[in-house]
Amino acid sequence: MAISTGCGAACGLINAIIPIEKERVNMEIIVVKFGGTSVADERARTAAIGQIKNIRAAGYGVVAVVSAMGRKGAPYATDTLLGLVRPADCSAPRTRDLLMSCGEIISACVFADSLEQEGVKAMPMNGMTAGIRTDGVYNAAEITDMDTSRVLKAVEEGYVPVVTGFQGVSENCDMTTLGRGGSDTSAVAIGGYLGAKGVYIYTDVPGVAETDPRIVKEARFLREVDADDMLTLAENGAGVIHPRAVRTGMRFGIPVWVRSTFDSDPGTAIKHLETKPAGLVGLALKKGIAGEEPMAAVTVVAHPVAEKAVADAKAALPGAAVTSEGDVFRAVVKETEAADAVRALYAIFH
Repeated sequence: MAISTGCGAACGLINAIIPIEKERVNMEIIVVKFGGTSVADERARTAAIGQIKNIRAAGYGVVAVVSAMGRKGAPYATDTLLGLVRPADCSAPRTRDLLMSCGEIISACVFADSLEQEGVKAMPMNGMTAGIRTDGVYNAAEITDMDTSRVLKAVEEGYVPVVTGFQGVSENCDMTTLGRGGSDTSAVAIGGYLGAKGVYIYTDVPGVAETDPRIVKEARFLREVDADDMLTLAENGAGVIHPRAVRTGMRFGIPVWVRSTFDSDPGTAIKHLETKPAGLVGLALKKGIAGEEPMAAVTVVAHPVAEKAVADAKAALPGAAVTSEGDVFRAVVKETEAADAVRALYAIFH
């Protein structure tokens, strides 16, 4: 069976070497995603492996999705690899995408080997061998389909497939990357195509907070948040999960959890809620808003946005451009005043 009817001889050769069967494993599957900080060093990988062992011990099959190891400056980080070639306006998009895909491939191989050392059978897969198909747009591809049979077969045989995030293969068999938030989006899409029970996105924070705890120390972490509300916050600057990943979860109707790699807290569930809890959901901050000087937008999601709170906010931020519609309140302020605005609005809407 071929990965794609338009993928050419190269893909056909891979399928001949590794036969696949359309089968469904009996056990439920959890897709886990580990970001760059969760696979960057041995300590972090050990913590990540502990999370996988706990999930498997609960009776689930696990598919792991990994980002490139570390952040800019680390030897295998995506931005570091891009520094090896000419800038984007000089180098070919196809070349840059193939190069960028290498960071996740290295990460998948290292993490799979770490799992094997801990007695967990693992199988690294890149976008092609995992059957992930894209629309072929370089550096901004969308996942259009997935042949899940090879991943499912690996799970059925007791392996943890370790799949590269951020990438897939076009109809022409070119490696294409997904752009910002690509690994989160990959994990949620893979979970959707596999019919997984859920997707756990592991990071270095214990979930989704009401707002950035670095600005508001007393901000609490949420146990659950409605997907529509999370999308609004993500689109307006909440950086804990990319809006593309939230939209993908909504498309498949699959719940997504944001959890810490380094503890056992269940984190925050992002899913459709039949009844949204009353009160403040969260505040997001987005800088770089166009204006005569650097501006920032503070977006509040609350059920409801009360008239008194709006009046109090206008009084507290006399120079702000304020709008309020439905359950969303927004104030545009000078960037230099952004943190103070977040703290003021948190106090008003909390």
